[in-house]
Amino acid sequence: MISSNCIERIRNSVDIYDLVSPYVTLKKCGANWRGLSPFNHEKTPSFFVMPAKKIFRCFSSGYAGDIFRFIQLKENVSFVDAVEIIAKRFGIPVEYDKSSHFEKKPYSKNTLYEIHELVCKLFIKNFHADDIIGRKIRQYWTEERKFPLDVALENNIGFARNDAKKIIQTLLDSKFSIESLKASGLFFFKDGESDPFKFGLRFASRLTIPIYDIQGRIVGFSARFINGLTPKSELSDAKYINSPETDIFHKGNLLFGLHRARQYIDEAGEFWLVEGQFDTLRCWMNGLNTAIAPLGTAITDAQLAILRRYTTNVNCLLDGDSAGVKAAGRIIPMAMRAGLDLKLFILPGNNDPDSYFCNDFAKKFEQLKKSSMSSIQFLAQKFSQKNMPAMEKAEVLTEIFETISSANSSIAQESYVAELARDANFDQHALFQDFKKFLDRKKFTDTPPVNPRNVTDIHKDKLSTAEGQLLAIALTDDNIARQLAKLIDHQFWQTLQSMEGKVLIKILSDVHEKMWNGLNDLDNSDEFSDEEKNLIYSAMVDFEDDFDKISVANMCLKKIFTIFVKNEIAKIDVDIKKISLDETSTLRNLQSTRLKLRESLKNPPKIA
Repeated sequence: MISSNCIERIRNSVDIYDLVSPYVTLKKCGANWRGLSPFNHEKTPSFFVMPAKKIFRCFSSGYAGDIFRFIQLKENVSFVDAVEIIAKRFGIPVEYDKSSHFEKKPYSKNTLYEIHELVCKLFIKNFHADDIIGRKIRQYWTEERKFPLDVALENNIGFARNDAKKIIQTLLDSKFSIESLKASGLFFFKDGESDPFKFGLRFASRLTIPIYDIQGRIVGFSARFINGLTPKSELSDAKYINSPETDIFHKGNLLFGLHRARQYIDEAGEFWLVEGQFDTLRCWMNGLNTAIAPLGTAITDAQLAILRRYTTNVNCLLDGDSAGVKAAGRIIPMAMRAGLDLKLFILPGNNDPDSYFCNDFAKKFEQLKKSSMSSIQFLAQKFSQKNMPAMEKAEVLTEIFETISSANSSIAQESYVAELARDANFDQHALFQDFKKFLDRKKFTDTPPVNPRNVTDIHKDKLSTAEGQLLAIALTDDNIARQLAKLIDHQFWQTLQSMEGKVLIKILSDVHEKMWNGLNDLDNSDEFSDEEKNLIYSAMVDFEDDFDKISVANMCLKKIFTIFVKNEIAKIDVDIKKISLDETSTLRNLQSTRLKLRESLKNPPKIA
């Protein structure tokens, strides 16, 4: 773990303007800086950098944070990776906590990166070797795959000879431990095996394609079966073998080629999503520099969320077989859920991008662009059958409504319904009515029953200001935060049902348990969601400290307490109306409790 002192030193040493300015063209705006959002495409600047507070805030995306959060969001990396990136960029040494209570491993992530870098060089050397195997590999590459050799050079394509012992000896000579070799994912071995020379090479006798993370570090490989060179066995029959999950390789959080494609996204404005690595390489070779692909599996929600950080525009190149059509049906609701504008391109015949673009790219690409379909146009094709029975139409419509309801934006949903009416030749008013009925039914079936004892907080809007101010004060004044934390067991906190209130309670609970270390905990915490982190940093941006914090905190406490007491009294009034006149003891107790609550308003909780 990186030491807290080191994190704090980096935070205090690095000017947020210097960190952000390579990503965003910033112009002076009073004491702050303003520019176009690095997270969304926009025409009017809504992104602000506040050097005095060391915080950024983006109004178009809702993101807010410090230097570490900016790199986490922009580069899609973990907190630790963000710290290391910033430290390296500004020449600050990173110190690790030697007294960390976390379990220590006999290797680091950097060790695994170094192992992959070295092994990749060995694979590349094999690919270009002047011997029979080397010539066969290059012949396969140029004649069967129809790629020029310079594409292999540019993308570090290699070949893994069946020489595990030689590779292992090279790694041991380079002072890598046996534990790090095991953790790399490059070898397979029996449980408990201590002799590294009994390890097998996972990618033996296969063409190798390195897989990079967003920082351009090799984290794994994809290895391709080659007829005549790859022996068939239980381990080798698969066309492709990818690295297993390791400390640096997490398939669901990676997209092949994103490290390269993101460099062109500002200019291109759109990604081209294809199925595999060879499809991606073929697209790059022909100038589609923003092509990317999942890693051997169907695209996931997490991967689409990553793309959403760079652009909302994704073009999906689908194979021309039934599997491609099926894939389209799967990705459309996912794209709507992620807030992406998806365009579909179905390739003719049984082509994939690699085979289709192998020759006459310019001509074929122009033809393909004419066949572009939006998600709704693709779905509307389901109504192309003539004389479709009414009940069948209704069933298909329900399926499409289910897909459209995946979109989180009501405006987007309305837009999709209007487009469907146009493309399927339905009456728009009638279609909107049907969609509204669908949503009503869905809401009824999806919504859990409400506890009838819950009392609606009629002061919710008023509370938002009070708890928001308390949150900002607690974040900026440790002494007040500790005093507020002593009150955390009081019942009146249950009034806080807004996000500001829930976040405030989380932080005060951590302060009470002496588990809160300020922003150092926040950046590297799974306890707070992205939305909650944005809220916390936004509260700090909005906070002005030129007032008596204790007085304001007490005013907020009084407001929250007053609302709590009035809600409790309202509950008692409801109970009083329900009891019969002969229940004198119960009535007396309720009236006594009500009186005590009214008296408590004269003495609300305070801090000193």
